[in-house]
Amino acid sequence: MRCLYCFDIIQPKTDWTNVLMAERDSHLCVDCQQGFRKIEQGCPKCCNPRYTTTCPDCRKDSSLESNISFLHYNDFAKDWVARWKYRGDYELIKSMHAYLPFFIKGKAVPVPLSEERLEERGFNQAEAILHILGKKPHNLLGRTHAEKQSKKTKREREQEPNPFYVKRPVKGNVLLIDDIYTTGTTMKKAAQILKENGATSVKGLTLFRS
Repeated sequence: MRCLYCFDIIQPKTDWTNVLMAERDSHLCVDCQQGFRKIEQGCPKCCNPRYTTTCPDCRKDSSLESNISFLHYNDFAKDWVARWKYRGDYELIKSMHAYLPFFIKGKAVPVPLSEERLEERGFNQAEAILHILGKKPHNLLGRTHAEKQSKKTKREREQEPNPFYVKRPVKGNVLLIDDIYTTGTTMKKAAQILKENGATSVKGLTLFRS
């Protein structure tokens, strides 16, 4: 088998540890696995790796109760995301098998793209993550089209009108899914709409935390 990222041949691991206990395959060679860096500690509410206690942002009131992220958004992760999300290498999502949990609780709601952005990209990255998690997406939200969030400052993101709207009734506990948690504005605005329209609680899950 070849590494999904660099295409080097992966030498199979054959010893008693993976005979007795199956490991989740990352489809990556050792060097590429080491390119990702797991988040070992951070803000207990949003996984901000620059803090070990609740960060200043999370001390403010928010409809988003908490967020869990698994990997640092380092240079390797940025290159991986660019190739997966912007250059259409969809198969790379399989390499997240080894980093995501076996089980998640709550109604899984992917953060939506606008129709224009979905047509441009060809897939919704949040739904791709749910496919790896083996969870059915509950597409409760829609999104109006706007300039890409990555091109805006935190202040610009916060001052923009909320782009999200509900497409059908919301009930129960919701788990919002997206790929990257940067300022948290996207997740918080989506959570606000969900709470205003009937969600009991809203938590977040992302692959990466910057």
